[in-house]
Amino acid sequence: MIKTLPFLLIISVLMIGCASYKIEVVKGNLAIGHPQKADDYLQKNTPEKPNLPFLYEQGLAAHYANRFPESNKALADAEFISDELYTKSIAKEIISRGVTPQLRPYPGVHHERVLSHYYRALNYYYLGQLEEALIECRRATRFIPIYMDKNDNYKTFGSAFLAYLSGTFFEEQGNAAYMAGAWLEAQHEWNNAFVSYRQAELHYQHAEGKTAVPMPKDLGYSLVRLARKLGFNEESARYQKQYGEPPVHHQDYGELILFYESGYVPEIEEETLTFPILKIDPMAKGKHDEAAKTAFIPTLLEREGKSYSTVELEYIVHVAMPTIGSNRPQYRGIKVEVGNESANGVLVEDIEKIAIATLESGRVAMLFETLGRGLVKYWGYKKADKQHEALGKLVNLAGVLTEQADTRSWQTLPNQIFMVRMPLPAGTHTLNLSFLGANGQVRGSQSVPDIEIQPNQTTFLNHRTYE
Repeated sequence: MIKTLPFLLIISVLMIGCASYKIEVVKGNLAIGHPQKADDYLQKNTPEKPNLPFLYEQGLAAHYANRFPESNKALADAEFISDELYTKSIAKEIISRGVTPQLRPYPGVHHERVLSHYYRALNYYYLGQLEEALIECRRATRFIPIYMDKNDNYKTFGSAFLAYLSGTFFEEQGNAAYMAGAWLEAQHEWNNAFVSYRQAELHYQHAEGKTAVPMPKDLGYSLVRLARKLGFNEESARYQKQYGEPPVHHQDYGELILFYESGYVPEIEEETLTFPILKIDPMAKGKHDEAAKTAFIPTLLEREGKSYSTVELEYIVHVAMPTIGSNRPQYRGIKVEVGNESANGVLVEDIEKIAIATLESGRVAMLFETLGRGLVKYWGYKKADKQHEALGKLVNLAGVLTEQADTRSWQTLPNQIFMVRMPLPAGTHTLNLSFLGANGQVRGSQSVPDIEIQPNQTTFLNHRTYE
């Protein structure tokens, strides 16, 4: 056993640390404006069985490379894996809790799944497949309630933006149907838009305390506008009183909806925590069963980071936990100018705050589980140490080296998303973008030429910076 354990240890560490690609290469190419190289790199380094993080990275790189079918394929494969993992049996989940997190399939988190729908809807729109984009929005709005009962602390994080996005697509389809004389279809899509806008209103209000993202003013105007179109007189009067009168769009004007994506979401990192077991503890005296472990964990939690004398100490449990900090970009806002027209972006999705709140909301349960795994390793060490001191040290070393936090995530996501809704005269325009710092001062600029605005239609566009 002493001879075979080092081999098993090496295999275990390799299984945890092995990766087919380096995310730094992907992010580096994106940041210098070479999304095609980022996508090519991922294609060349595609694992035999791509996992969820890889498919997310591939889907986003392909999106920015204007390879929209390929992006949709990767994000659809990611959705399939996510659905499969979330519907697995409780029994399998319980069994997997004894396994190092990095060796379990990564199921993703709510806001990652939400944003995959966002990018897929845009992919279809850019391909000229508005019907497919609408289908994506319908699937997205059906997806939102899946998480409603998962955790009251963050159950709507990210859902507000997804609902608002869906509402804009539904409303645009309703307007197009109305212009074509298809009144029943227009009513149907406007009703879908109204439902999505109300859902977005609810979710923004629910999550504002955690994310500090207030409900966009234009969302209130959308509720007034749609209620009137649908003849909901009571609702339109109530929303008008609550949110004010929507601005009137000029005849032969269209609308630009620009989604500005800034920076990178913070990466999840690893921190090591220590929890001492004392010689007087039941664990140290041989109580090594599941009930004793469960009863002892709260005691360990109270000792985090505390110091004890060597005489008192029996063992130190080292556990690795995921942690996340802030990674705010230089650009924290946007102003768009077209001729004499101008509009500022409104923050609609703070992915950094969502990622931090999501991780923190599960921290206690995760720490409890991790400590349980640490105590199992302690039992293994005690049993091996009784057989041979060298074997005990080797088992202890194996436990330390294989203790890794699950730091997997969708790392190329933006840090924040801003939304600009801007009425513009029909025609071809150049967008002059000014990127704003935290204090509102202009920190950078860029021009986007040849943007077509059609009368009485909405043009959707997304733009990304990394500074």
